[in-house]
Amino acid sequence: MSRALIVDDDAVARVVLRHMMTAQGFDVIEASSADDAQEILDTACVEVIVCDYLMPGRTGLDLLESLGKDAPPFVLLTGALNRTDLGDSRVDGVSAYITKPVSTEELNRVTAPYIGPLAA
Repeated sequence: MSRALIVDDDAVARVVLRHMMTAQGFDVIEASSADDAQEILDTACVEVIVCDYLMPGRTGLDLLESLGKDAPPFVLLTGALNRTDLGDSRVDGVSAYITKPVSTEELNRVTAPYIGPLAA
């Protein structure tokens, strides 16, 4: 089973995303901050990260930047209207971009390529 990491400071958002992704077939790990996600990623292998952009402390793009070139595919969630609205060049490293509120169809579309056997 493929593993996904959901990173969002909003507990309700994590529950909704977890429900959507487990229905899609992912084993889901959750983190409430970029720092918590970094700790999880030090020991866990994931096929995809679904991460909120704005969180207290470090943003989703701060997390992506800290992971470097070996980062798993990274789906950024935000309330911004589009990628340009973020005004941050680091968005170029994002695999997919979804605006909130997240629809099941859109989440499934961008995460479906990462469902498969868990990497060793």
